[in-house]
Amino acid sequence: MSFRDRFRDFVVDQTTDVDGAPALSRRATQACAMVADMTADHSTAGAAAIAALGAAAVAAQGALTNYIHPPGPYATFREDER
Repeated sequence: MSFRDRFRDFVVDQTTDVDGAPALSRRATQACAMVADMTADHSTAGAAAIAALGAAAVAAQGALTNYIHPPGPYATFREDER
């Protein structure tokens, strides 16, 4: 397996759940919660703004991921095993 295939598999694993659903909102809320927690020590308004970014990521994913790909064979760019 080439580096490109391993890297693509790593990215897909990090951006999807076990069932194949996108995990962007979960990752974004985790990151925003961590940054908002650090920001809360300095500015409550800043923490609220960062938390709002996490909520916006959840809303954006919900709006953009309603399309379900139909089952069937799809073209891939994987290199053939030799």
